[in-house]
Amino acid sequence: MYANVLLIHNWLRWFTLVACIGGIVYAMKPAPAAAPDADGFELPGKRWDSYLMLAVDLQMLTGLILYFGLSDFTKVAMENPGMAWQEPSVRYWSILHAGAMFASLLTVRVARVLALHAPTPDLAQKRRLIWFIISTIVILTAIPWPFLSNGRPLFRF
Repeated sequence: MYANVLLIHNWLRWFTLVACIGGIVYAMKPAPAAAPDADGFELPGKRWDSYLMLAVDLQMLTGLILYFGLSDFTKVAMENPGMAWQEPSVRYWSILHAGAMFASLLTVRVARVLALHAPTPDLAQKRRLIWFIISTIVILTAIPWPFLSNGRPLFRF
């Protein structure tokens, strides 16, 4: 079971990164002028917001399944929380990776809410761009790249 969920989590990483790039690309496009009598405005690439939120949500869901149910690293950390800070591998998986990915989920949500409540289309696009870039940076820094001490393979089969 652990291997299957980890496989899904690994491949969802790439879907998430593609959605991050798509969200950033469309957030860079100029915003259309809103009609004077319109209640709202349509942003280019708004669909990518949904893709990004879906990708991050699925990543978080599979991550939480691993975290609370299947991972030996987090089982050790939950049994002995003090040791989680002392052992580098346990600290990375139980605290740093999980915390950073939760922060990325929050930044995607913040981007969406701030864009939806922006008074102008230009401000909405700017907010999306800034927060999507922040989220992407957080995700990229929290991925266990193969060259890191806690690295994992880029692709699992």
